[in-house]
Amino acid sequence: MWEARSRPRRNDPENLNRKFQGRRTGTHPPRLLVKAMKTVVRNILPPLLVFVVFIAAWALFVKIADIAEFVLPGPDRVFEKMIEHRQALLKATLSTGIVALAGFGLSLVVGCLSAFVMAQTRMLERCFYPYAIFLQTVPIIAIAPIIIIWLGPGVPSIICVSFIISLFPVITNATAGLANPPREYLELLRVYDASWWKTLVKVRIPAAVPYIITGARISAGLSVVGAIVGEYFTSMMNLDYGIAYLVIMNAENARTAYLFATTLMSALLGLVIFAGVSLAGNLILRRGHYQQGE
Repeated sequence: MWEARSRPRRNDPENLNRKFQGRRTGTHPPRLLVKAMKTVVRNILPPLLVFVVFIAAWALFVKIADIAEFVLPGPDRVFEKMIEHRQALLKATLSTGIVALAGFGLSLVVGCLSAFVMAQTRMLERCFYPYAIFLQTVPIIAIAPIIIIWLGPGVPSIICVSFIISLFPVITNATAGLANPPREYLELLRVYDASWWKTLVKVRIPAAVPYIITGARISAGLSVVGAIVGEYFTSMMNLDYGIAYLVIMNAENARTAYLFATTLMSALLGLVIFAGVSLAGNLILRRGHYQQGE
């Protein structure tokens, strides 16, 4: 005859004890730790391997070709200069990072407000959007001297240059997000006769968040470029500020290894700001469950 098999109860003391022992012995590692390790392996390990291969190829090429140091220094000399002048490099990088973040923050606020105004009606967008395109098409190297003449050589002019060069991606993406929310949500709110403000808060702004984050990621790198461009013209007026000043001094004195070290620090600064913005954006998207309209 068939024998009935009793299923173990979830709250059975023996069953709970086995689970507890398994967790104590480490047979069931925390899911968050495993997920973090997978993320590191998937996102960090590949570019790290490429960097190691690039450094090895660079060192091998310099050694085989027997290139003079003032033309192309080896990576060992560049890292040596980074350690030797670490205080000056860190000070310059911090100064550039502060003005870049200030310019980026301004572009994020002004860009979102401008997009909000232009997204109200097609007429406003036709009136103001060409000026946003104008700021993007005019070379920043032509605008920077004018800004420095108006504001004077100093931190405000550098922030302004960084702000202008990083403004356009935020305006473009935020305008697209506000103008293209999910249609089914808009139709649902129309059925319930929702107000303009409720439609904006409940549908348009949440739909624009992914677009704004995309624009912020682009602007994060551009803000560093704009800050260095602004510093370059202010340094020509004998203002000792930021990475651009070290670039000019090292280029004039043909200190190529130090120049490479300065360039590497500027690239690292851009990567750090971009990574920070990307991480914040991913957290916002993950917590808010935002989706783009069709």
